[in-house]
This record gives sequence, structure tokens and C-alpha cells, in this order.
Amino acid sequence: MQKVPPRGLFSERNSTGWLMGKQSKKICIVTPEFPPEQWGGLARTVDRVARHARAMGLDVHVAHFTVDSRGAPVLLDENREVRIVDEITIHRVRLGRETCSGPDRQLWDCPHNLTLQMMYQSLELLHDLEQYDLFHSFFLYPVGYVTGLLARRKGVPTIATIVGNDVKRYVFSPEKVAVCRSGLENADRVVALSRDLVEMADSLTPMEGKSRIIYNSVRIPEQHGVPERIPGEAQRIGCAGIFKYAKGLPYLFKAVAGFSAGRSVVLELRGHVRDSEQETYRHMVERTGIGHALRLLDPLPHDRVPDWLRTLDVFVLPSLTEGCPNILMEALASGAPSVATRTGAAEELIEDGVSGLLVPWGDSAALGRAMMTLLEDRALAESLGAAARLRMFRFSAEQELRGWKAVYRELLGGWEV
Repeated sequence: MQKVPPRGLFSERNSTGWLMGKQSKKICIVTPEFPPEQWGGLARTVDRVARHARAMGLDVHVAHFTVDSRGAPVLLDENREVRIVDEITIHRVRLGRETCSGPDRQLWDCPHNLTLQMMYQSLELLHDLEQYDLFHSFFLYPVGYVTGLLARRKGVPTIATIVGNDVKRYVFSPEKVAVCRSGLENADRVVALSRDLVEMADSLTPMEGKSRIIYNSVRIPEQHGVPERIPGEAQRIGCAGIFKYAKGLPYLFKAVAGFSAGRSVVLELRGHVRDSEQETYRHMVERTGIGHALRLLDPLPHDRVPDWLRTLDVFVLPSLTEGCPNILMEALASGAPSVATRTGAAEELIEDGVSGLLVPWGDSAALGRAMMTLLEDRALAESLGAAARLRMFRFSAEQELRGWKAVYRELLGGWEV
């Protein structure tokens, strides 16, 4: 484990990699997901933003909250582990999971209130120790809500980042809508990964000019395009992610079933099906009869994902809701001919008919027609893939860095990189 330098000593990089000599602002990024424990889009976005903030010269801490499911007591003075990775201080904070079901449950008992109280208290103890200049939360419930309460009480500016399933799901939960509104109202800035997320947040509580949109960035791989096919080889359709309701798998299954009869087609799913979706997954496989064409495969290490994407005839993202999907950006950057639904940032990422095909969400027939178009017209597919790769140069790490730098400067006053 690396040694943490004294607070506030930054500016000129010494032999250990730390910046010495100038006062630095200290920020705390609060998140429910972070690598390597999690690998999905949220974890990767948080990791990338933390690295951007470090590149700005900020002293970056990450408070990564996890819930201990073993049922053993979790104590506040022994629930935090600290490690330093690439000059970013990561606090992994365990929370207890209380049980208050059954006949002993009282009117005032809630299945999560003690866990959320422990999250608040753990964050307060961390702030008392580190004295942060800014809090930056990811995911509105529960992290954004709890962080907003503490930041408001302590008089510390805060950014709430909404990424998709938070504001598009929990606003429909009567017991959570009030805390979602609280998280938005307590934030000094609300950053969304797509325009429709801002619109959803604004319908819950007016943003009053404090909202910003910052799209994810993507690395452009050197190799691109779909390799030559062996005659008679099955055409391959791919989708990847953590598969849950929002990802729209049932519509993809219906779409593939509609044209796969009599064709040699394989549908590859890279990732995991959420436990809550296992029954729906099995039901839709049986109902559509696509089991013979379906391959559920383990997720790949991130550096191998572009190589897999390049092997696909079509990449498809059938989501019902999205933020700014990393996997779609990677497919486009790899030159994979892509079909996506009109949700989240998809309409900013894809110019319909030029760099990919866009279809309405929740429409299996439209999804199927778009995939068939690309499977049958290989010249069009290759043209769209090449244009998609060029379009992704607009979503560079430098562009994303500029967006975050502007927001941090708004709240950190005299800080300069």
C-alpha cells in the first residue's frame, strides 16, 4: 500500500508521483459501484471520472459503499478499508443489512433505514477525518440522497450525477420518489449522461439552471470492422451488459425469433442476467423458442471487448431506458454495425441511417426489421460501421475531461489546474 501524502501539498510531481508545494482541493466521489468489485457501466464511468479529476490536480477520494449480506454485525469503527490506486484514495465502506420483517416489525420500521443511517454516519466520519471541499455522488438513490443530506448540513458543495436507471426507475416508486427529489434539490449541480435524464429530473423538481449534460467518452481501438465470413457460417448478433428489465431482452428475443427460422443465426449475450430477471429470461426463451440460437457467455475483460465486438455481424442494444451506454459507444468505436433503441444518449451517439440504425423502444417488430436490414445488406452494414467509428471521435476523453473540469471549477471557486 502506498503512503498517503499530507493533505493540501500539491503542484509539482515528485518521485512518488504526488504533487508537492501547492494547496489542492480534496473531493470525495461517493458511489455504490467501483472496479474491480463491479464491472458494469456505472462502475466504469465512476472510475473514468475519478481519473479525470486526478488529472486536473485534485486530491481524489472515492467512498465505495457495499452492503454486507452475511447478517453479522457491522461496526462503524471497523467497516472501512483503504487502498491507493494510481494516486486515488479508495475507501471501501461496508454497511450492515438489517432485518425487520415478520410479526415484530413496527409501524416506524423500514427495511433499509438502518443501512442508510449507517451510510450517512460512515460518510460523516470520513468527512470529519478528511475535510472534503466537495462531494460528488453517483446514482440518485440511495447514494445521492444520503450524500446530499450530509453536504447540505456541512455546508459543502455537491454534485449529483444521474446515470439512467436511478431517475428513470425510482421516480415510479412511491416510497422513494421523495428521497429522489431531496437528492436533486440538495445538489448544487446535477450532471446527467443524456438529455432525457435531465428532462426526467426536471419533471420531478425544477433544475433551475443547475443541470449539465456530460457524455461518456470512448477509446477508439486501432483495429475495426467485421472480419471476412466463412461461407455458410452462422451470422452473429451480439448484446452485452448486466441484463435487467431496463435492457429489454424480451424484445430482442421476440425480434430474433421473428426472422431466425430457416436462417443460420446465433444470438450472443455477454454478461449476467440479474437474479430478479431469471424467471422472465427462462420464460421468454421458452416462449420464443430461440434456445437453439442463444448463447449466454461470461463477460470479457474490458481490454478484450473490442475484439469480440469486431466479430459480430450486428450489435444490438434493445434497452427500454438508458443513460449514455458505454457498451454501445464501444461497439460504434469498433466499427460494429449497430442497432439501438431511441433512449438515453443513443440519438446523440448515432445519426440514424448514417452511423447506425435507431428504432423505437419496446417495439420488437421494428427491432427485428432493423437487424434484418443489416444482416441482408452487408454493404450498408459496413458503411454504417465505418461512419460510426468516425463519429465516436467526437466523444473523446479530452472532451469529457473539459466537461467535468468546467463543473468542478464552478463549485471549487479559485481552484486552478
